[in-house]
Formats: sequence, C-alpha cells, structure tokens
Amino acid sequence: MDVRLVVFDLDGTLVGAPKPFTQLKEELKSRLLAEGIPGETLGDLTPMYENLQRIAGETGRDFGELYSHMVELETERISESFLFEGVRETLEFLREKGIQMAVMTRSSRKAALRALEMHGIAGYFSVVFTRDDVPPAELKPNPGQLKRIIEALGVEPTRTLVVGDHGYDILPAKELGALSVMITSHESGRMSFSVDVESDFEVPTMEEFRNLIEALLDTYIVVPAYNEERMVGTVLEDLLRYFRHDEIIVVNDGSRDRTEEIARSKGVHVLTHLVNRGLGGALGTGIAYALRKNARLILTFDADGQHLVSDALRVMKPVAEGRADFAVGSRLRGDTSQMPFVKRFGNFVLDAITAVFAGEYVSDSQSGLRCFSRNCAARIRITCDRYAVSSEIIIEAAKGGCRIVEVPIKAVYTEYSMKKGTNIFEGVKIALNLLFDKLR
Repeated sequence: MDVRLVVFDLDGTLVGAPKPFTQLKEELKSRLLAEGIPGETLGDLTPMYENLQRIAGETGRDFGELYSHMVELETERISESFLFEGVRETLEFLREKGIQMAVMTRSSRKAALRALEMHGIAGYFSVVFTRDDVPPAELKPNPGQLKRIIEALGVEPTRTLVVGDHGYDILPAKELGALSVMITSHESGRMSFSVDVESDFEVPTMEEFRNLIEALLDTYIVVPAYNEERMVGTVLEDLLRYFRHDEIIVVNDGSRDRTEEIARSKGVHVLTHLVNRGLGGALGTGIAYALRKNARLILTFDADGQHLVSDALRVMKPVAEGRADFAVGSRLRGDTSQMPFVKRFGNFVLDAITAVFAGEYVSDSQSGLRCFSRNCAARIRITCDRYAVSSEIIIEAAKGGCRIVEVPIKAVYTEYSMKKGTNIFEGVKIALNLLFDKLR
C-alpha cells in the first residue's frame, strides 16, 4: 500500500500511565468544586476540555484559569508515563522506510512534549499537533486537526494512516478518507468513554501493529483483464488512490483491444499473455509473479468495475490482521439488491458443488475479490484455465489448511459488467470441469 504518512495518537497509543483518566477527571472536579463551581454545573466533565469551555461560558469564569488546572494535572500524570512495548521498534521501521510520522493528540502541548522528550521519541515526528495548536472546533474527533497535519506535510489523505486507541482518532480519518488502525488492548491512557466507529484495521498492541504495517506495505493486487479497455483505466485509477504503481499487476490475457495500452499508461506493472488463456491462466500468472516479488498479501480484483476499492480494504482486513489466511468477498452476504436472480441461483449451485470438493461451504465461491496471505497463496496449485478456477482456489485453500473467512461486499452491476463473468452455460462447464478434474 502507498502509505506515506502515519499519524499517531499519543496517550493510549504510544504511551500509557498508571493513573486512569477517570481519576484525573475526579481530581479536576475536586479542584473546580474547591473554587466554588457548583456540582450541578460541572456535570461529569465528559469530555473534560469541551466541558471546561462550557463551564467558563456559563459561570463567567476565566477559561485560562480553569484550563490551567487540567494542564497541570495531565502533565503530572504524563510524568509517570511509560512507552508501550514495540513503539520504538515500529518508529524506527517507519523511518527506515522513509515514511513521515506525526502526532495528533487531545493532550496539551506541555504534556505531549514532556512525554515525547522523556521517552526519547520526539525526533521521529515531523509535526506534533496538540489541542493547544488548533481552534476547539477543529480538535479531534473533528477533522480539522488531522487536515492541518496532512496539509502541513503535503500528503494526500488516502496515503495517510491514522493509528489510535479510541473512536476519536478514527472519526477524522473516516471523514477525510484516510486509512485507520485501532489499537484495542492498551487500556492505560484510554479515554473514559467510548465511541462506536469501525476502523479499517484492528490490532491488540503496537507490537502487532508492526506486523500489520509490514504486511500492508508488501501487498500486491492482481487484476486479470481480457478486452477491458472500457473499464480498466477507471479501475486502476481507483486502486492507485491507495496502492503504489509497482504493487498493481495487470495480467493482460491476450486482449485484442487497447487493454494493455491503457494499463501501461497508468504506470502499473503489465504482464501479457500472447494468447487468451482464461481467468485461471491470468490469475495463475499474476499470483506467481506476486509471490516472486515477496508479497505478504495478495489481493485479486476484477477489471470490469464490479468491485469497490473500499470493499477490497475490508476483504484485506482479516488477513492483514493475521486472523485468516484467505478471505473471500461475498456478494451473497452483502447487498444483493443489484444482483440478478439468475446469478444468485447460479452461484448457489456452484457454491454447493464447490463445497462438496472443498469440504467447506463458501457462500460466494465465484467472487473475484479475494485476499491471500503469502503462505496460503503458495499452497494453491492452479490447473483450471477458465472460470472453474474460482472454485478450484476455494478447494485448494481448504485442502491446504488455510483459514478461510467471508467478508460481505457489494457487487456493482452495470449493463457492461453483466456481460462478463459466469452465466448458466459457464456454470454447467465449471461444474463439469470440476467433476472431471477432481475425479481423475
């Protein structure tokens, strides 16, 4: 993936502290009560910074005086902080890869700089944006704070990865179109309330994040293409929003139109079959090439515009996180409103036949959107040249002991894409090919 900037949250992501935020909140409340502010005015102080602004407005008290208590308490707390395991190694890895890094935090500048300096990691970050550096309306979960970081470093949102431990970190990434990773088990430093939002990826700790980012940076996309001059350019432009040119492998399967010319004009890697070998042949060539390039993850993506890049990221998720070896994007488990009945019925029949040979049922065995780990891809032996390859891959993955999961996706059916892929006649051929091949 084309990750050029990683933006880290601070508290709960890079560092933790023995004192939880709930205790900090109670200490702040005690100070404010001692200054004569009624308890009913204070409320529960969630979140603290915004409520201090409200209290100052309601009571006529000077905000700076109220805020000074919060800064003092959190600076004392951060003085007892510790660096989470794996942080330094991860930062060093990103630096070696030439990836810029920044900090986006709701902490005060005084507390944030204290933490970065005391743990010796300040030098890794090009910019540090704290709550003191942006207007209140821009502070995360609003997107303004992240937008300032991205603009300051001249990186596109889709090439930015935001790493945090709370929904407040994920929401601005979602709004701007950046990728996001949630660290789920760093309890020390997590805010005292939660927000229901789904990140693109999840890992328990910063140590696992290192494995995740290594996998993402070595992800290759295989795009089989046969006479796809109409759509291949648009498909590649969508993929290039998140992936590098040399990570995208278009297998031009003996096309007689401008497919190869258009693909090359996008700067991606193009492999050409002199004659049409079929979907199986194209996938076999592309996967073998990705393995030779030492891909950690391999994604297959149709060239006819039937898939969404957002769904590709979702299909990658369980494999990138190490929870599965092979993920299949299932149109049958997602939005089927655009899927014609004949295709749903045909898929059901082929799914049943595939399950007989695989010993495992997959609800959309004919899906072209898949993600393999390197080890799983290396176990798959492709012998079917035509559309039967989709079933063959499921069978080979199951017999190879790959952990298989399904991820709901939406298929985008147009008049053009309806002419592509399997139909009833192809379905009969697939069934017969599987039967003859597997009974040999």
